[in-house]
Parts: sequence; structure tokens; C-alpha cells
Amino acid sequence: MAQQKLDVKNWRDSQQSPGFLAPERAWMDEIVGTMGYVDALREVSREGDQYSWWPDSEQAEMLNLGWRFDYQLLTPGLRRFVRNARLPRQPRFSQHAPFIVDYDWTLTI
Repeated sequence: MAQQKLDVKNWRDSQQSPGFLAPERAWMDEIVGTMGYVDALREVSREGDQYSWWPDSEQAEMLNLGWRFDYQLLTPGLRRFVRNARLPRQPRFSQHAPFIVDYDWTLTI
């Protein structure tokens, strides 16, 4: 589901659509707000028109009539490690775009 108006191209028209219903958005607000989780993409970018899914039509993709359904949610302690997040439109393997987040994190074994 999409959380914010920023996450849906035609958000006014989509408020009655599954995936952007008021109870769904309220649930996401609870997770990202009250529970304190962090949306990795929004940690580094407040830009619009960053979508991860388009309806199954070439015209929807061409006009960027998308929704942002794909998230990486972080605990508050990890927010400082996010360096970059992006939704490249190519390559695509389905209706969803890849969601890539770069972290400044050293893994130790």
C-alpha cells in the first residue's frame, strides 16, 4: 500500500482504491509515526514521482502513473546509516521497479 499523497500519482482519484484507503494509510502512519519506524526512501528524499509500481500498461509507465508500494522500513537507530535510496525504472522484471538503498554500514562476521 502507499502511505502518503506523495506516493501516488493521482492521489485524489485513488483514495477509494485498495492500497490507498484511509484505514491502510492510517496503519502505515502508525508504523512510521507512532511506532517510530523510518521509511528509508523518505529519509533521503522528499521528491515526488518516485514510484515502484505501475499498472500493466505501457501508457501508465510512459506517463509515470505509478504508486509507491515498496518500502524498506528501519528502526530509528538505523536511520543515520542510509546514504542513498532510489527506484530505478530500468531494468524491470515485473510491474515493480527495483528499490535500492545504500547504507554506510560495515558488516562484521
